[in-house]
Amino acid sequence: MFKAFVKIAVLLSLTASMAFGYQAIRLNVSEGTYKERNDAFNGILEVDLEDAGFTPKDIHPKIEYYYKLFYGTKLLKDGKPNPQFKTDYVGNLDNLGFITISNEEWMRELLMKEPKLGSFAPLNYLIYKKKSEDKTYVGTLTPQAMLDIAEIKDAGVRAAFTEKIDALSDATDEGMGGEVEYVEIDKLPAKTLIEWEIPFDRGEDVLDAKFDFMEKFEKAFEAEEYIIAGKRDFAEYWVDNDLENDKYDAYWVYSLCHFTFSYTVFNVWEHPELGASAPCSMYMYLDKDSSTLKVGMPSVDNWAVFGKITDPKRLQFIKDMDSKIKEIMTSLGAKEI
Repeated sequence: MFKAFVKIAVLLSLTASMAFGYQAIRLNVSEGTYKERNDAFNGILEVDLEDAGFTPKDIHPKIEYYYKLFYGTKLLKDGKPNPQFKTDYVGNLDNLGFITISNEEWMRELLMKEPKLGSFAPLNYLIYKKKSEDKTYVGTLTPQAMLDIAEIKDAGVRAAFTEKIDALSDATDEGMGGEVEYVEIDKLPAKTLIEWEIPFDRGEDVLDAKFDFMEKFEKAFEAEEYIIAGKRDFAEYWVDNDLENDKYDAYWVYSLCHFTFSYTVFNVWEHPELGASAPCSMYMYLDKDSSTLKVGMPSVDNWAVFGKITDPKRLQFIKDMDSKIKEIMTSLGAKEI
């Protein structure tokens, strides 16, 4: 009965959205105590997520606790002043969690046809609760938004990916109860994806060359206060599990997070729904026998559109994040395309 109710609610929401806009983020909204809602969510992670065809790779719960620890605590554990303490620290969240999810097996066929889909492999499964209300939100970007941002044209890939995300949404609704709400926008920005090419010296062993590049990449981003929140090496998984791969010498995806940026957007600006776009997935792949590493990721400009952000200072803050990423990539020899 409940599942039928949810399906009807979704249908009504879809019908309404045709009149009002583009559905960008799908959220299941349920009422209840922090503990019972969090327990329900953990039940999805432990059982239903796998049934829906996904595996969690990197689980980042209680991020709001670390915001307070990093920026809202005057003294460190050793009693020394905390250099990151913000006198204007605000804590607007009771719960914020990111779970990067994907599936190396069924994504293999899709990535063979559409490598840019690595923009959402993994994708973020989001949970949050604001202190100002007794509601918990769980969800992701809509499959249409993910596919459009990644510029996926292949109809078969779009249908297969949508089917999997719909299964995830069904598992969310069954596990959390509640009602379905959408963040709607007028349209996506003109440029949704940032892409680069990097000359790649294969050396005597392409895997050794890959690991050397990874080390340089990670050091460059960590030096600019980014966190490598996760990494999925699809090609390595395919080899280890005897899955066919006649297209790539390498294919992996980083999950990137900038802690100050996320604290500001999700907590200070009170836009935790934009966590559906975080951590940012940056895919990297090397075609067979190629000496060009291809890289791409969704533009942070998408966040401004999803959040309907118009304040000039906030828009500049977001654009600066894209600019900083481009500067780091340029320092690694990348050319934007």
